Amino acid sequence: MIEAKFLTLDLVSVVNQTSSPIIASPDDKPCETLDGQKISPKGNKRIAFLFNHEQSHQILHSAPILDAMAASFPNQDISVIIVGDDKTAFLVGQLRPDTLRHIKLHPIAPLKSAMLTEKILGSAIPITRVANLIRLRKLLAQHDVVVTPETTSLLLKSLPSTRDLKIVYTQHGAGDRAVGFKASIQKFDFVLVPGRKIERRMLDAKIVQKGTYAVVGYPKFNSPLISEKKSFFTNSNPTVLYNPHFDPSLSSWYDKGLEILEYFYQNPKFNLIFAPHVMLFSRRVHLAPAPFAARRSGRIPQKYLGLDNIRIDLGSFASINMAYARSADIYLGDVSSQIYEFITPPKPSIFVNSGHKNWQRDTNFSHWHLGKVIYSVQELDKYLKDLSWHTLGYLERQKEAFVSTFGEDSQGAAARAAAAIIRFSEEGL
Repeated sequence: MIEAKFLTLDLVSVVNQTSSPIIASPDDKPCETLDGQKISPKGNKRIAFLFNHEQSHQILHSAPILDAMAASFPNQDISVIIVGDDKTAFLVGQLRPDTLRHIKLHPIAPLKSAMLTEKILGSAIPITRVANLIRLRKLLAQHDVVVTPETTSLLLKSLPSTRDLKIVYTQHGAGDRAVGFKASIQKFDFVLVPGRKIERRMLDAKIVQKGTYAVVGYPKFNSPLISEKKSFFTNSNPTVLYNPHFDPSLSSWYDKGLEILEYFYQNPKFNLIFAPHVMLFSRRVHLAPAPFAARRSGRIPQKYLGLDNIRIDLGSFASINMAYARSADIYLGDVSSQIYEFITPPKPSIFVNSGHKNWQRDTNFSHWHLGKVIYSVQELDKYLKDLSWHTLGYLERQKEAFVSTFGEDSQGAAARAAAAIIRFSEEGL
């Protein structure tokens, strides 16, 4: 059986709780701190959190910031603009009741004509996202600052009514792919950076400069919906998480994925959780610009469904709330940033180099130094049967990589991010 159901909440109660938001009276008490300094926001800047993506995985990265901001800065004018009824329920599931009383929630139905056009084109181009931005421009223009986890929102900079908006980029992962360091990120007015590794790379590429960013940690770790370790099988066999990306120029799925499923079909002594990036099967066709690549995601053969040792999840809640990362014993993947969520605590990791990339000195593949790199599925058997290589060569590397990626204080990330946004909205660059 393919797992694809998502978290649902009572939308009626959501609307009832948020239809009449309460904005607290301003006070003069300093709120959250950033870099040891007290902040006493005036609360006269209008901040909007924008969630405009067809999938829900990005919400986990920004919702904790929203919640922390409402708690630490109750006099702040905060709006939430979110497209999709199911996304609204998922967002509210991460917010405290007091937060719901302090924000103005704008649930927006997706534009059906844009969705239909996108579906006809195989969902290869984010037509719906772009159409939503154009459609929401007047509402967004009523704010001073827009906070978003994705880069399509930069379109607002080219629209007359929103070109003066200040846009804060929260990001939605902490991976090494080049797309996370593309030049267009320079157009954001302010960037939240999870850790020193990404800070150094962004500074070296001149994507950010002093005053245009803040190192805050990884707010996703602060979401109340992040899962604890649990069991997904009725046996005690080692469990492997296969987590391929959707990028057609980098992912192992298109050339090696079915071979990998077949390996576990033939080797029931290992459990397999096949939980790819949620975007992989949400589109029929995936495009990569440079170098250009176009691939079809395909289908899962019936023979791999309903097995005792194989769990297939193409986009359920468990695929994004770290349930599999926390529960699996061994990671198998390619370029997904989920590897950094997986290595807390350190665990054996294997990476599939299906395109024979020259990766050793390429920063886009820095995470491949945290485990074994294989070029064929035949190599998988050797590394799964004897895991001593992990303790001998990679355990300490993973500990260092985790701290470099996320910092040492993961619990305070959302509060630091909220304080950084407030400071930016009040003081500018």
